Amino acid sequence: MKAWEDLVGTALLGTRRRTLDPTAQPPAVQALVADRADPAEQLLSAAAVLTTYRRAGRPPLRDVRPLPLAAADERPFVPPLARERLSRLLAASHPDLLLEWLGIVAGTDYRVPPETLPLLAEAARTKAALRGPLVAVAGPVGAWLGQRNPDWAFLSAPAEESGDVWQYGSLAQRRRWLAAKLADDPDAAREALTASWKSEPADVRADFLGVLAGHVRSEDEDFLETALTDRAAAVREQAADLLGRLPGTRYGRGMAERLRPLVHRRNRVLTVALPEGERGDGTVRLRTLVAAAPLSFWAEFGPPAEVVRMTVEGCPASVLRDSWAAAALRQRDETWAQALIGADPGGRTTPPLLGVLSPGSQAATVGHLIGRLPVESFARLVHELPRPWTKELGTALLDWIARQDDHRLVSHAAVVIARAVPPECLRHPLATTRLTMDAGPWRRALTETLNFRREMYEELA
Repeated sequence: MKAWEDLVGTALLGTRRRTLDPTAQPPAVQALVADRADPAEQLLSAAAVLTTYRRAGRPPLRDVRPLPLAAADERPFVPPLARERLSRLLAASHPDLLLEWLGIVAGTDYRVPPETLPLLAEAARTKAALRGPLVAVAGPVGAWLGQRNPDWAFLSAPAEESGDVWQYGSLAQRRRWLAAKLADDPDAAREALTASWKSEPADVRADFLGVLAGHVRSEDEDFLETALTDRAAAVREQAADLLGRLPGTRYGRGMAERLRPLVHRRNRVLTVALPEGERGDGTVRLRTLVAAAPLSFWAEFGPPAEVVRMTVEGCPASVLRDSWAAAALRQRDETWAQALIGADPGGRTTPPLLGVLSPGSQAATVGHLIGRLPVESFARLVHELPRPWTKELGTALLDWIARQDDHRLVSHAAVVIARAVPPECLRHPLATTRLTMDAGPWRRALTETLNFRREMYEELA
């Protein structure tokens, strides 16, 4: 309103520097301040009248229609104890535990009370991982709120089973739609992905290749070879990674043929020459060749456990080992993963390589690392272990932490272990045994978190 802006501007500058312009005020205000000679009195009178006018001087609204009601939701609310726990989670700001709680509820037939939805929506606005389970537990009331607050629009996006979600949904919804479609109707999913591929932004193309990773098949070879020429480096890297997961591809065979003249063995020395005559740094090119070539290429030089321990000449040994690790991760080769972990148990590739192992082998290997690595090194390793953890791995880590003394790195590892072990581990003796009076703060926090999580599952069972 021009009248109000003029009044505020005059008040800020002061009537000695600027006087009120009565002609900018509504006629009713002009009539009331016209006989005021003092500029200050004129300003204050106009402010009083205009404030009253703004508060109460509006004509009554006509043809007002009430907002539509949210669709009915017949699901029962979470039990009282679970509702109280939700209040505690929201007050304490524990997004990781809140995510787990919402995930539990999403797997039941419960819904959350509507009065908690604004706080949950605000939490999900800043932490995207909460949005999927929140949409499931919020139901129609959540969609109703999302339609009226742009910041919560993720609550009211198109239903993921509808045909419009691929075209109009959010990125998270499109990812979920693609993952579900790849499992239920892979041909339709690939047709939709191919049709929109060229119009997608580079980061979205890379993201969708990440979704395809869990469903990649030999028929995808041509599509992935096209993606190898993408202008975005992230897309090219993803495409190379997926091609490396497929056995017998033209890409893998070609990389092996280019690598063959560069590798020679003499006794226990492995000589690997850097590629020459190609664009880019030779070390970078070697990484690409080794990571993309089938690991079966190295069979002629010896078994994996022997090859990874050979003396390397002609290139940095670390480059070769990192590239072998990349190939083992792509090809999910457990034998090579075990060999590389055994050769360098404290190396930076050990945590992701553990993710290649079967549950039993993973727990056994971690148990072996506990004995080989110093406590400080193993405590750092805990932070990088791939998730989700299996019951066997969770039990091994709880057994380890139960034997540790007070140490800064151990206390940090305890926080990770308490929140990452699977539900099957929440009745571990570490959680059910009464603590002594001299137990350290980190051990008490560990036990409290394990029990807190166990109670979450019990309340929603």
